[in-house]
Order: sequence, then C-alpha cells, then structure tokens
Amino acid sequence: MDIRVDRPKSLTDLAVEQIRSAIVDGRLGFGEQLSEAVLAVKLGISKTPVREALLRLKLEGLVDVQPQRGTFVFRMAPDEVRAICAFREIAECEALALAMRHDRAELLERLRAVLEAMEAAGASAGQALIKRFDADFHEGILACCGNRYLQSAYGLIAFKMQALRARLPEHDEKVDGCVNTHHAIVRLIADGRDAEAVEALRAHIRNTEEAYFAAAGSERDAAEKRSAQ
Repeated sequence: MDIRVDRPKSLTDLAVEQIRSAIVDGRLGFGEQLSEAVLAVKLGISKTPVREALLRLKLEGLVDVQPQRGTFVFRMAPDEVRAICAFREIAECEALALAMRHDRAELLERLRAVLEAMEAAGASAGQALIKRFDADFHEGILACCGNRYLQSAYGLIAFKMQALRARLPEHDEKVDGCVNTHHAIVRLIADGRDAEAVEALRAHIRNTEEAYFAAAGSERDAAEKRSAQ
C-alpha cells in the first residue's frame, strides 16, 4: 500500500502563513508594532500559536523582537537595502549560470510558463499579481540551478525581497519594463548566449535597485509618522 495522509497544518503554521502574508503584501507596514492579543483575535486563535509564529518569523528576519519594547515588523535601512540587492545579484546571476548548464530545457520551460501566465492574465492583472509573476520568474531561476545550498541561502532574503517588491510604486518606468527584460533574458537563454543572459540579468537587477530604495524609504517615513502619533 502506498497511501499518504496529509497532516493538517498546526495553528502555529497557519498563523505563520497569515502574518507572513500580511507583512509581505504590505497590510502590515515596516516597523509596525505587533500585538499578540490583537493578532490572536484577528486570526481567531489563542495567543500561544501567535507567540510561536512570531518567534519563527523572527528567524526569517520578518519580525524584530525588542525586549521591554515589543514586537515589530522588520525595517529596511538604506545599507540593508543595498546589501540585500548586492546579495540578490550575486545569487541570481550564479544560479542562472548554473541552471543553464544543469538543465536548460527545464529552465526555459519554467520561465516561459511564468511569462505565458502573465500574458494570459493580460490587462486585467492587478499590480499585486504582476509583482507575484515577477517573483515567480526570479525564484524560478533559483529553483532550476541544481544547488540546494544556493537555494537555501537565497531563501534567507526571499520573503524580504517579496515585501520590498510589493511596495514598489505602481507606475515606475524601470519596474514597468521588467516584463520586456524577462522576455529578452529568456531569448538569450534559448539562443545559448549564456554570458549575455547573465549580464542581462545583472543589469536588470541593478536597474531596479533605486526603485527598491524608494520603496523602503517610503515605508520608513510611514513608520516614523506612526511612531510620532
């Protein structure tokens, strides 16, 4: 017999998913104070799984627990944004080089599927969905690299990158051009122009860095206003 029974998720797991989602998509702002009691009421559970969830989110870098002060959503200082973008460039460019050597066909299939899904969504796709497709494209490169250590390392910043991406301005020339850049990268991969594909990805990441600085900055300003009230 080969019968598998999926275990139901624990309340802590569910709390982690819900709070993480609220942080990543911007419903909870950078630097916002988190109350176990309030979160428990909103989630319809006791405070214990919420407390455990916040400790797990602290390990992911999404929550900052400050003794005697409270628990807060993480903030992104300018030097951290710079560091995370630099790490992202190193990790993604190396992952792309590895993925093209490891299994070019799988890589192309995965990236093309993301682009096709975006095209199928068409003009009806909201900004949240477009940013989700953008994340899927970049995370797809890591998924195909064949190196679990590199994938694990990238996982350290994945949720923070999603949080920054969700806060990008809705209409930014460099951000809006991401889809065209993604298509160009896929064409280079398909043509076997590996070095050019890696450099195109590198330029793409650097080109959007200022937008991430602006996104983090606007959130810092909002957090400071909340603290002053």
